[in-house]
Amino acid sequence: MRTVGRHSLLCAGVSALALATLAGCSGSGETNPPTQTVTVGTTTSLLPTTVTSVISSGISSAQTAAPPPPTDEPAAVSGDCPYLSDTDVADINGQHTGQTQTIDVTPYPICVFSRSDGGWLATVRIIQADTPEAATAAVDEHVPIESSDPASQPAGWTGGAMVTADESVYAVSKGPIAVVAESNQLQSIKGRQMVIKTVAALGL
Repeated sequence: MRTVGRHSLLCAGVSALALATLAGCSGSGETNPPTQTVTVGTTTSLLPTTVTSVISSGISSAQTAAPPPPTDEPAAVSGDCPYLSDTDVADINGQHTGQTQTIDVTPYPICVFSRSDGGWLATVRIIQADTPEAATAAVDEHVPIESSDPASQPAGWTGGAMVTADESVYAVSKGPIAVVAESNQLQSIKGRQMVIKTVAALGL
């Protein structure tokens, strides 16, 4: 689990997200409630994530870091994904693709891939945050520390991977950029391969 690695960074004095307990460094024994995602229409509101920083005196202080503010997403339209081809998605996920749609957001559109029978296949999105901490918060909203495994590919990117009852999610960040890939296949390697292709195509 990524929790252990994240806590070790906190205790070493490196600012990081703490979605699990802060007791490992502060000794307070208090826990933070998990973050939640509240969706209304096409707007997704992300609650803040607690961050712990250790100042030079060695005293831990709680601060707040949140993912980028929510925005209204326009309707999806048919079109090719500019950074991930249908062929790559089909090869990675082992399914024939059908219609591909894009959602026009910045810095790059969200790409939604469907199967040949019309069912959902995969989604990839790139998130532009103001700070590296906010990008990490965005990753943790998609793959909470307490329920995901650590991820470190492509080289220089970090985050997590998890499998739920009906999908797999792979999300990593580097600097102020986060990339999130979801697949209907219950193997996180599928999302990892899509993220690697995406990062390479965009030169991130």
